Amino acid sequence: MKKQVFMEIYKALNTRDDVPEVSRKYGVEEDVLLSILSQKTVRNVKKDYYPIMNRIRELSRLWDKGLSFYDISSKLSFSPILIATMILKEKGHSKKDVKNFLHNPESIQDERIKNEILKAIEVDIAYSPESSKIQRENGQKGEEMLKKYLDEKEIQFLREEDLRKMGSGKTPDFLLKKPIKIRGRKVFWFESKASFCDYIEFRQDYNKQLKHYVSLFGPGIVVYWKGFIDDIITDKRVLVVDTTFFEKNFTSFEYIEKAHTGIS
Repeated sequence: MKKQVFMEIYKALNTRDDVPEVSRKYGVEEDVLLSILSQKTVRNVKKDYYPIMNRIRELSRLWDKGLSFYDISSKLSFSPILIATMILKEKGHSKKDVKNFLHNPESIQDERIKNEILKAIEVDIAYSPESSKIQRENGQKGEEMLKKYLDEKEIQFLREEDLRKMGSGKTPDFLLKKPIKIRGRKVFWFESKASFCDYIEFRQDYNKQLKHYVSLFGPGIVVYWKGFIDDIITDKRVLVVDTTFFEKNFTSFEYIEKAHTGIS
């Protein structure tokens, strides 16, 4: 995705309701836009959580006057689930009560709270129980797709769980038993990400995981299944790709002889 297009999309996406129109305007699939919106929501929460929490009495009064959790969250470009959680706790509901409301909304006796919780669950792209489930499922799906590609090429690998049993610390999703070379690049590992890669996302993933994989095992490939910004700046030892890499480029490779990953 071109940088300018991404910036326009990022600015236009504020709630789930924006997704269909943005998809039509830019010709980008909705699941990609949902990934971008989820990232934006999480970043806004990290930035604004405490300033908004400090306004909880004011927000509670707005709710008393008839504004819904969704109305308030839209005005603040914030998570409706977290707005609901803050206000309900301010109203005297316990942490356990709120958790039960979110996981069993149909059991809520107060009709207003029930309807507003159902709406918050429907639209919250990052913090509802359903969105968390979808994120986990997307992560598992991405790993399975990558496993399928590697199996089809008969490339042998160790999985993250195998490496942990062997006492390894930070581990990629797939560490190759025998490193390969693709388009002149050495590849020791693959990492799967069920998300869109912009500058912030890559920097976070690199600092948290990827740079450690490079240090421990050597160069590798990270797959962002929802795509990435075309001119993303990366460590040259980390190749950023999406699904088109497997469709167009991952057609031939060669094994690297006498190379090792540090795992026997």
